[in-house]
Amino acid sequence: MPFLSTFLQFRVCDDSGRRCDLDDMAIALLESDYPAVTHFVYRNSERQHMMLPWHAGTGVDWRDSRICVKNLDAAQPVTDVSLRQEVLLKRDVLDALVLDLFKRVATRANDLLLEEEKGKLLLKAADTSSLAVLRRLSRRMFGRRPSRPLSDWKYIEFLRGDPRAVRNDAGYHMRIKRLPPGEIAGLSSSLPYLHAAELLTLLPDPIAADTLEAMPLDRQVQLFGELDVEQALHLLERMGAKSAADLLRGLPAESAKSFLERLPKARSAQLVELLRYPEATVGSIMTNDMVTLAFDQTIRDARLKLHERLKQKDFAHFVYVVETESSGVLRGTTSLRDLIVAGDEQRLPEITNVYVTTLDPLGSADAGAYRVLSSHLAALPVVGRDKKLLGIVTVDAAVMQVAPQSWTALAPKIFS
Repeated sequence: MPFLSTFLQFRVCDDSGRRCDLDDMAIALLESDYPAVTHFVYRNSERQHMMLPWHAGTGVDWRDSRICVKNLDAAQPVTDVSLRQEVLLKRDVLDALVLDLFKRVATRANDLLLEEEKGKLLLKAADTSSLAVLRRLSRRMFGRRPSRPLSDWKYIEFLRGDPRAVRNDAGYHMRIKRLPPGEIAGLSSSLPYLHAAELLTLLPDPIAADTLEAMPLDRQVQLFGELDVEQALHLLERMGAKSAADLLRGLPAESAKSFLERLPKARSAQLVELLRYPEATVGSIMTNDMVTLAFDQTIRDARLKLHERLKQKDFAHFVYVVETESSGVLRGTTSLRDLIVAGDEQRLPEITNVYVTTLDPLGSADAGAYRVLSSHLAALPVVGRDKKLLGIVTVDAAVMQVAPQSWTALAPKIFS
């Protein structure tokens, strides 16, 4: 089987009999599912890097381990700076950590399968088996065939361990963004933190925010410090308010302060409101992402206001009815279902449940969490002494508060 480790023992030979050792191969990584080798790189007699396009070759002599070309003089000298703009199989891809999105595993490309098709040399698969290492060390005397099925390259995303590579437009498949955020977070858990930060940087901001939320808090804090400041701010804006506040709590005080100062004022104020509650209190596990409506209005008017608010708020299982928007005094709750089925001319008080169990923001977080769970509701509101609605504790937050630490990373987040 024509692996990269095999090709790296080849020599580049021209019609006049001159020979040079093959050093590497450049590849058009984003060209197709199975990208083609575009150039081969070798060193001339003066040890200078030279590059020839693949189509300049006249064929591959498999028996004598040669890549045949007409004239080595047609090659162009290249510098280390210009080579950094290329994706090279040996330098960049071989031994890289890769994500096999079909098998849902993070592994390492110990060798690469190359196949010749219609005059092109295509990257077809990664060999992640231990025999690939033996094959390379023994110069193909052992381990000629992999010990397990190869990883099809069209399902591979390889990582460099450098979050800046994404900003430098390095080649990526970008298929990782098709997975659910929870699965991406699970895959990243087995990666070194720089590779995981690179993966996070690779994702569109909405998916990256959801992926970050799905990670344990200590992992979030670890990766957050490796992100570009602008991306970090974008993620703080898109994360649920509780998750963003928890993350800021885990950062050094000066760093958290800097982010709060740079966030939009409304978002910063929302997070500061959550951060003012001590740990282990109900206030520390609540979110203030919720939908509120003023008490005295028709169902038609309520629906019109609800349309815009649902675009912005994280939790919308219940709608919280307040005396007025300015006072924020809680009058009761209603559900989206009741708002949809009610008649246009009905008034909001007619479908509002005024018998609501509430939580004290300074009460015990554990006790509050158990009250949420025992209520069998998706959330309970948190109300201050002036009866003003401050936030809600969702069933997700309640589970995360009282469940064993080893289990909470697996708990699905449905309402927050």
